[in-house]
Amino acid sequence: MAHRPITRRSRLIGSLLAVAVVATACGGGGDEAAPADASGGGAGSQEPISLTFGTTGTPVVYGSLMMLVAQEEGLLDKYNLDVTMQNFSNGADSIRAVIGGQVDMALTSTSSLVNVSGQGAELKGVVGMDKPDYYIASTDPDITSCEDLEGQTIGVDQTGGARYNSTVTMLASCGLTVDDVKFVNFAGPPVIQALVQGQVKLANLHYDEEAFIETTTDVNVEEVISLVKDVNPETHYVLQVVTDDYLAKNREAVVRMTAAYIEANKFIRDPANSDRFAEIAAKYNGQPIEVAQKSVALFLDFDFWPEGSGLEDEAKFMGVVKEQVAAGAITEAQAPTYEDLIDPSVYDEALALVESTN
Repeated sequence: MAHRPITRRSRLIGSLLAVAVVATACGGGGDEAAPADASGGGAGSQEPISLTFGTTGTPVVYGSLMMLVAQEEGLLDKYNLDVTMQNFSNGADSIRAVIGGQVDMALTSTSSLVNVSGQGAELKGVVGMDKPDYYIASTDPDITSCEDLEGQTIGVDQTGGARYNSTVTMLASCGLTVDDVKFVNFAGPPVIQALVQGQVKLANLHYDEEAFIETTTDVNVEEVISLVKDVNPETHYVLQVVTDDYLAKNREAVVRMTAAYIEANKFIRDPANSDRFAEIAAKYNGQPIEVAQKSVALFLDFDFWPEGSGLEDEAKFMGVVKEQVAAGAITEAQAPTYEDLIDPSVYDEALALVESTN
C-alpha cells in the first residue's frame, strides 16, 4: 500500500469530498515557543537529528495531530529535529511500518501494539492517550439508555473493528449481546451520511463526527452511552511507538520527539490556544474551521489529551490485553505484560529536557 509522505514543507490538505464526510478521531499560553539558548545545554545546542514519523487517519484524526501541532508551533525546530511525516490510513498500518523500518516512530492504537507484541514484535510505547472517545449516538430522542438499544440497528465499522468491538462492550453493560441488535457496516466517513440521511438512527461515533453533523446540518445527535465514561474506564487508546532496536540506537531522537510532544500537549490543553489549535486541525484534516472549533471544544471537555504521559495506569493496558484475548486476536499465552509494552523512562527523560530548556 503506497503512502504519501508529508515533509515539513508539505501539508495534508483534505479534498472537498473529505471535508464532506470527514471522520474521526489522538505552561504556556498562546505564545509561540521561544528558541532555546544555543550557548547553554538547552535544545538549541543539540546536534540536528532527522527521523520519520507516522500519523494516522484519512484525513488525519485528532488523536494523531500532536506532532503536527509540534511542527506548526516550532517545537520540532526547538529540539533540532528534522521530521518527515508520513500518513497511514490506520494504526495497524502505521505499526507495521514501524516494524518494517518504513518509519522510525508512529502513532498507533494500543490494541495494535498489544497484538503485535503478543506475536513477538519488540516495540515500546513512550507516550500516549488513555481515553477512547467511542460512544453510541442517537438521532432519535426516544432512545436514551443502553436498554433502549434492544432491537435497534447500529452503524459500526466492521465485525472485529474498533467501533464494533467497543459497541459490543457497551451493549454488554446492560445485558445485551450482538444477537439483540442489528449492525450495519460503514467504512469510515459514510456513517455520518447514514445518520444525516436517516438510514440509521444509531451509530458509534467520535466527537469530531458529532461536531461535523451538528455544525453542517440540522440534525442533532445525543449521547446514549460512552465506553469510558459509562462502561469501562480500564482501557487505553493510542500510543507513540518505536522498536526496541531503534530506541537503543537512537534514544536521544526519541527523547527529543517526546519532549516536543510534551510541549505540544501543554499547548493543546490550554483553552487559550483553542482557536489556534482548531486552525491547525482544519489545515490537516480538511474540516471547516467551525467544525474544528466545535471538535476541539468537545474533545477538551472529554479530557481527550491527558495531562502527563498517559502511561501511568498499568490497569488500563492490562484491560486492553484482556479485550484482545477475549476477541481472539491473541491467546492468553501470548498476552504481553506492561513491561513488554511500555518504557516510561523515555517520558521521564523528555520531561527533564523540557524543564531544562524552559
